[in-house]
Amino acid sequence: MADVVSFKCPYCGGILKYNGASGKQKCDYCDAEISIEEIKAAEEAAQAQPGRGSMVWASSAPAMVQDEDGKVSGYICSSCGAEMVADENTAATECPYCGNQAIMPHSFEGMYKPDLMLPFAVDKSVAQKALENFCQGKKLLPDTFKKGNRIREINGIYVPFWLMSCHTGGSVTFEGVKTKTWEDDNYRYEKKDYYRVVRQGEMDFTRIPVDASTKMDDATMDSLEPFDLSKAVPYDAAYFSGYLADRYDVDSKAAEPRANERVRNSFRQKMRDAVHGYNSVTRQSESIQLSNARADYAMLPVWMLTTVYEDKKYVFGINGQSGKIVGSLPVDMGKYYKYLLIAALISLVLLTAAVAFLFSDNGFNVKGELIAVAVSLLIGFLYAQGLKAAMNTVSSKTEATSYLAESSIRMGRNEDAFIRTTTDKREKAKKEEKEEKAEGQK
Repeated sequence: MADVVSFKCPYCGGILKYNGASGKQKCDYCDAEISIEEIKAAEEAAQAQPGRGSMVWASSAPAMVQDEDGKVSGYICSSCGAEMVADENTAATECPYCGNQAIMPHSFEGMYKPDLMLPFAVDKSVAQKALENFCQGKKLLPDTFKKGNRIREINGIYVPFWLMSCHTGGSVTFEGVKTKTWEDDNYRYEKKDYYRVVRQGEMDFTRIPVDASTKMDDATMDSLEPFDLSKAVPYDAAYFSGYLADRYDVDSKAAEPRANERVRNSFRQKMRDAVHGYNSVTRQSESIQLSNARADYAMLPVWMLTTVYEDKKYVFGINGQSGKIVGSLPVDMGKYYKYLLIAALISLVLLTAAVAFLFSDNGFNVKGELIAVAVSLLIGFLYAQGLKAAMNTVSSKTEATSYLAESSIRMGRNEDAFIRTTTDKREKAKKEEKEEKAEGQK
């Protein structure tokens, strides 16, 4: 049997699959679609830079933490299967991942010892108060959800993370366009000058967090950033007293695509920021490599509460160091439409008064009233959408700017090469046509 050939995404390092509809290779992770020619060009560019590595991270196998019997104590959730380590000072009553209130004591075959950990700085009472405040003032929150609030059940848990650090270098090629317009009595002209724009540079990223638990929602953990990792300390079992600790089940290899995507996006943006003087700029290609790439295993502090409302799970997380809270709340659609209509009616009254004032000499103006109704509905919709957006503060991170050492940025070759020019000429409307059109609008 012939060997199976697989390609890695040059953007995030994920595995590419052939897409018959587009005739290109598609990355399931970042959704990029790349032709075979582009893949080969990226591989050749990477090979042409000696001393540069591919998007591969180095990590050492963590040591095991266990008692004299080779085990550790904790809890297991019979609902979602989560395995949480705990000591004799930790009494957990429910699973922080799924909200199941029937977790059972259990012994495990040890847990991996983190390279470092960040101790809790926010206690349970502060976390509970933060969660109470998060629910306050949410106009679309169902009344029944408030009655079933279980804030007291919030759990402190050390979440496993991979901290990804690397040196990144390479170049990004853009197409820049300079546009000039003018006109004469008969025509309008648009001239476009096209340039090949190359920006090259290098920079360092330090300790980008990627959560290492399949049970933990990635977007929720991303939203809790940033953590001040300068406060991290070496592992000490004393810090775990009174808290749960998740056992990681995502190895550093599986965490690489998420880190790669964030590094690449931040590198691209820095190169884009160095492009000036064009009316439009489009990215064409890139060659980005890593060196000194390393993944360290860490435990970071998070207060968590998961609750189920009308058969849907809602997760709330609080950064155990800073107190930052994120989560999603259910939306009462009845209240949504109520506030939409209230905002629309108030807007309609004000706009109708404005239309009556402006067109008082011409009497009732149907067109003006229709415009007022349309604008009022739009205002009501935008207001209701704003209330709805406030119900969910969870979003995935796609960049790593917070972990970029600004002092490490070194810009290399800048190249702006003229490629071609095009001129578009469009005939103006005839004077008679303009007058007829203006007459028809009266």
